[in-house]
Amino acid sequence: MAIENALPALREALEADPCFDLPSSRGEFEQSGDLCEFLVFLFGGSPFYDGKPAADLLSPLCNCEDAYERFVDHLVSVFFGPSGNFEGEEGLRTTMSRLRPRVLAPKPVPPVLVYSIENELVHA
Repeated sequence: MAIENALPALREALEADPCFDLPSSRGEFEQSGDLCEFLVFLFGGSPFYDGKPAADLLSPLCNCEDAYERFVDHLVSVFFGPSGNFEGEEGLRTTMSRLRPRVLAPKPVPPVLVYSIENELVHA
């Protein structure tokens, strides 16, 4: 619930930053629960995440190294503020650093061939 309550502050911080073009990705904040679900997972509030892939979720916001770093700075600012929770901040920055290559240079996933056959045709 705390993360959901912090999303408006994150959106305001990103809107105030000229580095981000929020109108094109506004849906992530207003319609999709994926960003909230992703952040809950990121902060350890959920053991798994089955929402939109991190690259699909963050790439519209973070299209270069600078934007990614600024996004991480905004996350830290909104969620840790002046509290000085150095451990939490360092953990978040480390996690986001590991995600950086997946967001900024995602590797293409080869298509998976799926075959379908009618049940009447399947017999031993």
